[in-house]
Order: sequence, then structure tokens, then C-alpha cells
Amino acid sequence: MPGAHSQWSSPTLAIEGNDDRLSLDGVLGIRTLDQARQALERWRKQRKSHVLDVSKLSGLDMPGAMFLCELRDKHVELAGVQPEHEALLELIGGLQRKPLTKPPAVPRWRQLVIQLGKGADDFWHDAIDITVFVGRTMSAFGHALRHPSSLRPASISRQIAETGINALPIVGLMAVMISVVIGYQSVAQLRPYGGEEFTISLIAVSVLREMAFTAEIGVMKAREEIDALNSMGLQPFDLLVLPRMIGLIIALPLLTFFADIMGLLGGAMIAQSLLHVSPSQDMERVREAVGVSDLFVGLVKAPVFAFFIATVGCMHGLRVRGSAESVGRETTRAVVKAIFLVIVFDALFSVFFEKVGL
Repeated sequence: MPGAHSQWSSPTLAIEGNDDRLSLDGVLGIRTLDQARQALERWRKQRKSHVLDVSKLSGLDMPGAMFLCELRDKHVELAGVQPEHEALLELIGGLQRKPLTKPPAVPRWRQLVIQLGKGADDFWHDAIDITVFVGRTMSAFGHALRHPSSLRPASISRQIAETGINALPIVGLMAVMISVVIGYQSVAQLRPYGGEEFTISLIAVSVLREMAFTAEIGVMKAREEIDALNSMGLQPFDLLVLPRMIGLIIALPLLTFFADIMGLLGGAMIAQSLLHVSPSQDMERVREAVGVSDLFVGLVKAPVFAFFIATVGCMHGLRVRGSAESVGRETTRAVVKAIFLVIVFDALFSVFFEKVGL
């Protein structure tokens, strides 16, 4: 419609007035609105009866229709309104007459209930996802046991190197620092009762039984730096999940043993610094305080922690959707959930070993 296009690209408005009527001819739109408004103001000051003839309007846009609705509200009679223009005026008038109401404020108790409901729903779906993922992992393990040739030793070795060797520095540092913290706090609490000599025993038991937790955090930190999760969704399940799962299950007990050694060295350092105990005396006290069962308690938890760390990490890695933001978001969620699961299972292990007398 070239005619209509030229009409709206260069709109014109002719205004004619007599004693009781003002006539608009042409296009009433955003470009001619000021002209019409000024002419109408002058005409209304001079006349008592106000009738606006719009029968000759050839075009009307949204601002023009809003202007005519304002005139109707000011008791200006619109004569000769065309049907298509009347429909637009009715639409604009209905919107203007509709009162703007502020949505009612949601009570704080209801907001709390909604947040709890959303949290419970997210927890339920995460539990389902983890259960399904564990089932798929067990199925893949069963297939690998029936068909050992499907495993790729090179991939497993690479995962052991990445999750184990690369994590040695941070795991060793954290083990030493945790031993130092435990030693300082123990001496401060036991000294008023004359029990400083029990500090070495406390450090040894704490390190051997609970250092798997420290090793777990170190592995998660190292895996953040490696950041290989963004490509998981592009490969089959058994090619990526199983090597990481097996590699971490092998590497984490070794890291735990390394953390035990570093923790005991840190305990020996703090004992010599605060209690003036020689390394040989420290080792003698460690032999008296702990046994093979304490080392077993710490090491037996490591494969379980490794399984859940790998499960959560791989599950969230498979959720990545190809953007850097998605990688960061899923990695953060994996770290938080893995640490939460490790704390939960560490508490369950503590209760279990207490019941069985270990």
C-alpha cells in the first residue's frame, strides 16, 4: 500500500473551525498532535459549545487516540467517528479507565512457607537425580565388570594423576595447617587442667580418623582448577563418568594416607613448639594413642566420599549447557553438594563406628 506508506511518512492535518464545530482533516498522529492540541486550546477559549468533527480523519495512531479520549473526558463531543477509529478509542478508553491497583503484599510468614516449599522441592528433585545417577553408575560398573575390555586404563590413569598428584600440595598444606590449629586450640583448653600431654593423642586421633574430609576438600579444589566438566555432555556416559569415578576412588584413599602423614608431621611441629616434645617422644605418644583401627576408620571412609564426590561432580557436569556461566554455576553447586554429602556421611560413619566400638 504505497499510498498509505506515503501518508504516514509525511502526515498532514488540516484544521477548520466555525462557530460551534472544529473539523480535523488528514492524519492525527504523533507528528501532528501538537498542531491539533494548540488549535483546540485556542478554539475552546472562544466557544462555549465544543464539538470536534473527526469524520474526515484518514489516519489515527495510538497517541492521537489517547488525545481524543482525553477530549471526551473533558466533555468535548466527537462527531463522525469512523468505526475503525471507534474501536481504537474504546480500547484506549477501557485501559485508561481501569484503575491501577498495587498487588497486595505477601505476608512474611507466607514468603517463608513459599521459600521452604521451594527448598523442599529442589531437595526432592536433587535426591531423585542423585538416585538415578547412582543407579546408572552402578549399571555402568556392572557392565565394566562383565566386560573389562570396555575400561580404558589410560583414561583412569590420567584421572588418578589429575585428582591425586595435582592435589598433593593443597592437601598437604591443609593437613599441616589443620593439625596446627587443633594443636593450638587443644593446648589452650587443656593447659588449665594440666593435660597438655594429651594434645599429641588428640592430634593423632583427629588426623587419622577425620583427615579424609580434608583430602576431599583438596580434591574438590583441584577439580575446580582442572575444570573439565564443560565437555561431559558431549561424550557417552561410560567414557567420562566411569574413568573419573574409578580414578577418584583410587586416588582419594592415597590422598587420605598422605594427609595423615602430613597431619602427624604438623602435630609433631606444634608439639615441639608448644610442649617442647622431641620428635621421637612424639612418635612414641602417637603409637600409644592410636592403633590400626584408627587408621582403618579414616581410610575406609575415603572410597565412599570419593564415590559421592564423583557422582555429584559428574552429574552437574552433564547438566552444563555450553556457556561459561553454566559451567561456573554447576561447578559451584557440585562443590556445595559434595561437601554437604561428605559431612552427612562423615557424621553417619562416626555414629556407626561408635556403635561397633571402633
